[in-house]
Amino acid sequence: MTTISEAASAVATTGKPLGLALQDAQNKIQKWPFITSGALDPPQIASAFVVVGDAHSRQTRSARAKLASWKSRTARGLLVDGFGKDAEQLYKKTLSTFDAETLSAAGLPTVAAYRAGQREQLQSLVKGAIRDSFQAQVANLEKRTMKKFRAKLLKHVNNNNMDEAATAIDNNAAALRAATFGFETAMEDLSVPSLGLTKEGAVRAMTAKLNDELMSFADSPAAKLKRAKQVKKVVSKERKPSQRAIDFGLDLVAMIRPDGFGSLPGFAGYQLGGNSLTVGLHNDADDPQVISQFGGVRPPLLRVQPKLRVDVEL
Repeated sequence: MTTISEAASAVATTGKPLGLALQDAQNKIQKWPFITSGALDPPQIASAFVVVGDAHSRQTRSARAKLASWKSRTARGLLVDGFGKDAEQLYKKTLSTFDAETLSAAGLPTVAAYRAGQREQLQSLVKGAIRDSFQAQVANLEKRTMKKFRAKLLKHVNNNNMDEAATAIDNNAAALRAATFGFETAMEDLSVPSLGLTKEGAVRAMTAKLNDELMSFADSPAAKLKRAKQVKKVVSKERKPSQRAIDFGLDLVAMIRPDGFGSLPGFAGYQLGGNSLTVGLHNDADDPQVISQFGGVRPPLLRVQPKLRVDVEL
């Protein structure tokens, strides 16, 4: 059986004619002193081994060509249009074509085990490559979504003007909703439910990241730099060079994280003069990914971050 399998592999990998491969295998077996002519496999058995090996090689080459194009795009940080639908179609077509091409070997007990092993190998190859491509695209989508979200938050950074602050809070809420919806919509296109590659886990994780980014963005270097530029611009217009001033402001950021899996995100803010209060709500305390971020323990129900600002003009 091993010699016949080698003959099948030779046909699949080198393109050797089937008749020549079988003849070589038969000649090799006949040289064994302990093998009689009655012990040799019938021609249909040998032919079935070759058919299975050839089908496995052909479907492997066909699938790898498609998988290579996906890998090329994901390596450049891009997404594959219609990935979920195409991936499921590739997976089903590869296995169904292999089954159809090797159907004649399924009824031969000697070849059936070899056929099952080749099918399992082909299935593992395609499924693993699809999973890797899915995970790479999820990472690319997270980076793209976070980049756009930060850009919108930076655009709404204000100079502690009460009217502008109220508008910025509304704009930030709209940006959060838009980023979450856009990510979830894109994940629907990437999902392959038949392989267990769904959007739910990625959407929950991304929602938590967006909320955390929103709560901490005010203290980010980009936001501080923009506020500093705005303050400098306003002061240069409203104050004379000889004027001096010291302004104090208190910023309070609170995050409430009750029990749940992230189905109720939101936040609200209020600003009075140079003081501001921002309160976020996200019921994700039971989410395993959130728990892992806190070292295996549940996040605190309430977290408050006070910040005292002192602006000195000399």
